[in-house]
Amino acid sequence: MLRECASALALSLTAGLLSGCSLILDFSGDTKPPVDAPYNDAECAFKEPNDTMATAVALDLADVGPAAICSQVAGTDDHDFYKITVPANSSLSAKITFVNSTTGDLDLKLSDSQGTTLASSRGFDNDELIICPGASPPCAGPLAPGDYILEVFPANPGMANRYDIALTLIP
Repeated sequence: MLRECASALALSLTAGLLSGCSLILDFSGDTKPPVDAPYNDAECAFKEPNDTMATAVALDLADVGPAAICSQVAGTDDHDFYKITVPANSSLSAKITFVNSTTGDLDLKLSDSQGTTLASSRGFDNDELIICPGASPPCAGPLAPGDYILEVFPANPGMANRYDIALTLIP
């Protein structure tokens, strides 16, 4: 519709006449995804609210998404925080999968319950993977039993994308 109005406006201006098209700009702050966004409302709402470490939502092995890092709201990037409970003597594998693009690169970080970063994955492929204990990216282990925080966030400010989660705990 916008394309047709733009064409009609350009034609009308060259002819010196205005047609019946109008352009409406909405600055109301609506957080709904744009029509051409790489994600939808349900993906944005997955496990929300989980936008801070304090509001991290429990994630179990069956929770795979799809989820999304959505557009900025009031100039703040969306981050998703998930709490993972690791039993004694376990290895952890956490992976997000997405379609990378110039506006949709996502990253992954694992922290202890105090907020100390244990490992982060900041690649440029269609996934990010953390294995603890593991060498690339480095993650010392074995992990002590307890709660850990998995954070999914945009690689650069303003990036947004949908993603799927794969979580594995190996005793």
